[in-house]
Amino acid sequence: MTERSENRLSVRSSVMWNTAGSIFYYFCQWLMTAFVVRISGVDAAGILALCISAGNVFVAIANFGMHNFQASDTRNAYSFDAYLSSRCVSGGLALASSILYVLLSGFSAEKGAAIVLFFLYRYSESVEDVYYAAFQKSWRVDIAGKSMLLRGLLSIGLFTAVLAASDNLALTIFVMGLCCMAAVFLYDGRKGRIYRTGRAEKKEVKALLKECLPLAFYYLLNTFVPMAPRLLMDPVLGSYKLGVYGSIATPTAVIQMIAIYAFNPFITLFAEEMDRGDLSGFRRTLARCLLWLFGISAAAAAAGLLIGRWGLAILYGEEIASYSRLLTPLILVASLMAFAWLLGGVLIAIRSFRWLLLSNCLSAGVILPAAYLMEKKWDMQGGSYAAILAMGLAILVLLAALFHETGKRESARQKALSSEEKE
Repeated sequence: MTERSENRLSVRSSVMWNTAGSIFYYFCQWLMTAFVVRISGVDAAGILALCISAGNVFVAIANFGMHNFQASDTRNAYSFDAYLSSRCVSGGLALASSILYVLLSGFSAEKGAAIVLFFLYRYSESVEDVYYAAFQKSWRVDIAGKSMLLRGLLSIGLFTAVLAASDNLALTIFVMGLCCMAAVFLYDGRKGRIYRTGRAEKKEVKALLKECLPLAFYYLLNTFVPMAPRLLMDPVLGSYKLGVYGSIATPTAVIQMIAIYAFNPFITLFAEEMDRGDLSGFRRTLARCLLWLFGISAAAAAAGLLIGRWGLAILYGEEIASYSRLLTPLILVASLMAFAWLLGGVLIAIRSFRWLLLSNCLSAGVILPAAYLMEKKWDMQGGSYAAILAMGLAILVLLAALFHETGKRESARQKALSSEEKE
């Protein structure tokens, strides 16, 4: 076997480990929503759904849009230590935002504590994400996959045991977060120590945060758009309906997770191909990723239609399964989010940020009024309709942006070739 084929096998094995680990981790996240219904009831599931929705927004602040930026930093413009230090700054900002959100929303002490603690639990993912991007640049995402396997086991094991023993959701989340953060430092930190060179300078961290600020807004809005219908659902329709909607929505997140973790390594490849000026290879890679994602989405939709109600009955019981009509639109929402994530990641890899903000400003401007009006008219289903409308608009802008950017770079390349021939 040649060195080239050995490297390919290594990359394939690495991606498989990463995909398996990510699917398992988010399967464990989904199991929490199933177990909370069984252990503490639908109202508790509504609180957990609120924690998940709010937590997604705050972890987007903590991540500051840096994963794809770091993974496509093929020229090492910033050090690993700068990325890690910046995550401490953005994490503090996210924590302050979560506390402010709880205080302004007037939640009960139980809900407020659960929301803040759930963000702290998710912050372990944010810290691990810095190591993950470094592993990705070295084509060793198998390490990240194994980390997610470990943290998935810890999460679901502790969630079930502590919740069953205490019937206290906030305490359960606190114990999970503590153990998962310890796992990140003991496993990822040990594996990633080769990337550390010393303490990052403040000016480097400041420059990195400044450059990634547009991406922070992009990912915050990108997370907010699909979460907004759920955040509105609690005051508009009540915790019970949010619990039902959130429980059914959670399994559909596997579509996004497959997209993110199966296609994440390709963000580095997109950057490398663009750096080489290999536009043909860039387009082929993008076309393959889009076709694979379309196939995954179609398979998920077919599974939802054929066995969706049966699966929900097994997982949650007949009370939740009676709302199975919500499943297909939620699968479409998850698929659109996956497509938007992939297209956005490609634009980040080629350092085209303005289109990202344009797409999300458009969808964010639509989502809140659409969700409010549609939930009033179509109840829980209205939340999905609003998300489909907003995400669809964003995808149209992102597709137009990719055609524009690649066409512009092809034109520049042709001009450069013509100039060389004349010389």
